[in-house]
Amino acid sequence: MISPIHDFLIAGVPVVVAGAVWLRIVQNVVPAPYLDEVFHVRQAENYIQGRWDIWDPKITTPPGLYLASYIHVNLTQLVILGRSSILEVLRFINVIGGACIAAVVHELLFLTKNQHTGSWNQFELIHVTLNICLFPPLFFFYALYYTDVLSALSVLFAYQCCLKKRSSWICCCAGLLSLLFRQTNIFWVSLFLGGLAFCRALPNGDVMSPHAPGFFAMISLSWHKAASYDPRVSQASFQDYVKCIISYSIAGLANIPNALQALTPYLLVLLAFVGFVFWNGGVVLGQWTLLLTYAILQAYSGDKENHVVSVHFAQMLYLWPYIVFFSIPLLYPYFLNALVPQNLHPSIIPYIKHTTAQLPRTVIAVPIIATMLTIVHYNTLIHPFTLADNRHYVFYVFRLLLRHPSIKYFVIPIYFLCAWACIAILGDSSTPESQLSDRKREKQAVYNSPRAPKRQQSASPELEASEREPRASFLLLWLLATAASVVTAPLVEPRYFIVPWLIWRIHVAQAMTPHYAATKDKEDRSRKRGLQGSSYDHRLWLETAWFLCIDVTAGYVFLYKGFEWPQEPGKVQRFMW
Repeated sequence: MISPIHDFLIAGVPVVVAGAVWLRIVQNVVPAPYLDEVFHVRQAENYIQGRWDIWDPKITTPPGLYLASYIHVNLTQLVILGRSSILEVLRFINVIGGACIAAVVHELLFLTKNQHTGSWNQFELIHVTLNICLFPPLFFFYALYYTDVLSALSVLFAYQCCLKKRSSWICCCAGLLSLLFRQTNIFWVSLFLGGLAFCRALPNGDVMSPHAPGFFAMISLSWHKAASYDPRVSQASFQDYVKCIISYSIAGLANIPNALQALTPYLLVLLAFVGFVFWNGGVVLGQWTLLLTYAILQAYSGDKENHVVSVHFAQMLYLWPYIVFFSIPLLYPYFLNALVPQNLHPSIIPYIKHTTAQLPRTVIAVPIIATMLTIVHYNTLIHPFTLADNRHYVFYVFRLLLRHPSIKYFVIPIYFLCAWACIAILGDSSTPESQLSDRKREKQAVYNSPRAPKRQQSASPELEASEREPRASFLLLWLLATAASVVTAPLVEPRYFIVPWLIWRIHVAQAMTPHYAATKDKEDRSRKRGLQGSSYDHRLWLETAWFLCIDVTAGYVFLYKGFEWPQEPGKVQRFMW
């Protein structure tokens, strides 16, 4: 039996050690606040000294980081007094945040792992947890005083409450906590968590694609039985996602009491958010930073002339190559299968032949590519900061994309292939259909039964959650929350995609283990598998090596490849995410 505490200690301790080492190196080379740290540290010092009425107008995020720092400094001052600078103490809060992320991620993986295949063991659980905590845009900020680590932690914690079947009000309160760290977390609270609560409140049907009901039959079943059509991602076609949206809409109308009961807490948060913006007449920070209503302000505040909310759909195109760049060790089999004939696949990589995902049909691909083309042509927004600040890697990406007007069009097929691979891996189950039990088949054929059963409350929420692969509704809600949180931002920054990647990666984990010989005795199977066993996914090691390579390279460049601007002689400028 897996011991969560034991495994967390194994996974969490390396995160703390790695984060502390990274912090110590940064503190030795960069002992003064760098870039946005100047504003964050100054504001934190005001709060620590009890000057609650002072707010720096350059700060664009809520005060959660500074409130957490106030508690952190007061709890640790007896230990660190006289040994560390205030900057190092403030930066260390993100190392603690990294350890907490390890704990939450470990629990989320346990809740979402594909337990019915028996394909997980404690080594993989720990390994995936470590890899997620090494995610370069996240790991980099363990040593800097930014909001990104605690913001990501707060969203993951709210998601953990949701998966553990806590009440909607508890999940909502956890979501409100996340709004203290970043305003755009409102979308993860109201859309993602609220949407999951809505879907969970309705009975659903999970069917095999060959037996999927027709469009009108689906409408009839959704209305008369208040049951939603929600196939697994591995079985869903483009039409199934359209059916899923329509089915849940109809089922919600047919089951209004349950739907309202699930959505009420999240609707209240959203209404409070909208109401405060209208009542306040804008987004202005001041002495009211401790009020809860302040925590749910709209996307940008403070330095708002440089952070104007806009509609930037191209952000959703940039998401896919972002994910692929960091997760290429997991996704490379999909590109090999799509682009390289099977007889040329390396025989030493056994996982490739188990990847069955196919590229979308032409009738689906053409409209999607046409939509991408329209977005690129009419909605490629370039913020002045993007091409004015050569300290960020995005500057060099866009300088390459804008080198010739045609380049941005030539990369559209890359956007398409990356999007396909990122979605395909969510549904590429490692369980062959022949291994599904009769009970599972009965559950999958629910729409073909005379009566759609009501969803029963499981005595073990963890087991119920682990028995489900990602469904169409999850993917739609993830896309919706991601789009809402990034398309309102004119700036393109890797930090904005941290939470979408984390949620995506956690759900990839349940479908990434390759096939191996089936056996009824799970304990015997676990004993046969080890860190170097033939059934251990080699991509986990590739992911670890890739992340370490990026982390070391980005850290080295940040610390030792600084440069000066002519207009600011003597001041070192550093490359960062």
